[in-house]
Amino acid sequence: MRRRRKISKLWIVLLVVGALAAGYFALDNAIRPTILSLSEARLRAIAVKAMNDAVRETVGSDVGYLDLIDIEKDEHGKIVLISSNAVKMNQLAASTAIAAQDKILNLGDQGIDIPIGTILGGPLLTGRGPQVNIKFEPVGSVSTDFKTEFRDAGINQTRHKVYLVFDASVRILIGNAPQTVDISTQVLISDTIIIGEVPHNYFMGTQDQLMNLLPNEE
Repeated sequence: MRRRRKISKLWIVLLVVGALAAGYFALDNAIRPTILSLSEARLRAIAVKAMNDAVRETVGSDVGYLDLIDIEKDEHGKIVLISSNAVKMNQLAASTAIAAQDKILNLGDQGIDIPIGTILGGPLLTGRGPQVNIKFEPVGSVSTDFKTEFRDAGINQTRHKVYLVFDASVRILIGNAPQTVDISTQVLISDTIIIGEVPHNYFMGTQDQLMNLLPNEE
């Protein structure tokens, strides 16, 4: 009789443990997509802000258009060459990439707080309840590149914009199945009107390279 009771208790314990485990996995499967979706949306906003802050703090007011771009003219004042200051631009790209990387790393340690009510859904629960803290970390290094854009701005005027483009991969740390999010953004670092005659085919469309040789039309 005692043996049967022990076996019965063991089965009860196993059933309870099994039910709890099944409930846990069911709940995890139900709310994980919501957590990932909310985390990704907030993570993108946080990472983009970190990149913008890195540019503002690194570039500030110390870097001007002529620090990045060289404009050469002939004896008649006609633009014959616009080229990038490769050394200065490489230094700027490297320093802002490191600054952005550090900011994302520090923010990842703080994590993202999401209310339980928001995860469960429903207008009455959104923003309510205790916070669930989701950690994240950068994957590899933040990479940077430059993008330039030339537009006709009127008679003998060309608008030249220079952007710093960031690309980063960030891993959301959730249980045993972390998810990697790829984030890309561009930050305007220079917007200048170039005064002078420029060949027509120069400013038509967007140029993706910062080195542009301008034909000297006779």
